[in-house]
Amino acid sequence: MPSTITEGYDELRARVQAAPKYGNDDDYVDDIAREIGNFFYQEVHKYKDINGNHFLSAFMGISNYLPTGKVLGATPDGRKATEPISEGVSPYVGTDTSTPLAAMRSAAKLNQDIHSGGTLLNLRLNQDLVATKRGQANLGAMIQSYFALGAFHVQFNTVSTETLRKAQAHPEDYKDLLVRVAGYSTQFVNLSKSMQDSIIARNAHETF
Repeated sequence: MPSTITEGYDELRARVQAAPKYGNDDDYVDDIAREIGNFFYQEVHKYKDINGNHFLSAFMGISNYLPTGKVLGATPDGRKATEPISEGVSPYVGTDTSTPLAAMRSAAKLNQDIHSGGTLLNLRLNQDLVATKRGQANLGAMIQSYFALGAFHVQFNTVSTETLRKAQAHPEDYKDLLVRVAGYSTQFVNLSKSMQDSIIARNAHETF
């Protein structure tokens, strides 16, 4: 079980939060992410099941990223004990502070074709970005570029923080509001408060 201490060490935490983060097209940190992903695959692939087949690796913090976080201690990126982890190959919530294309470029640097699953990228866009035909065309071009870089799966929420907060406060008025959680979509108002908060915490990109 994680430490019950979820507060303290504020100065140290501020320092690690200020360090470069995966999800911003920074080769320094993205190379570390790729190295860890490759090591994970190589270690798992060494072993075989009873039928003689190599075990496969996957980034499976998809729909279980909240419960996994609840039993995980604090991590060196500044995440506190019991807080949600990241999902799939997505940056940790709020750390993709550049552009959505930068987040895509970071994710595409991972060797996604060697893993059997979980190679999904979750992004949240301000709804104004895709409100026009030009914005929708830009999004389509960005997705094509992502796949051309060797990536596998990306999905978006295009709901503003304001709308999500209103849905939390007045769920009766937002019963038809759908959101992409991780590997699935559902009505926002049917999610737990902690799951709703984790979606709201994702950085809402204002520009492409």
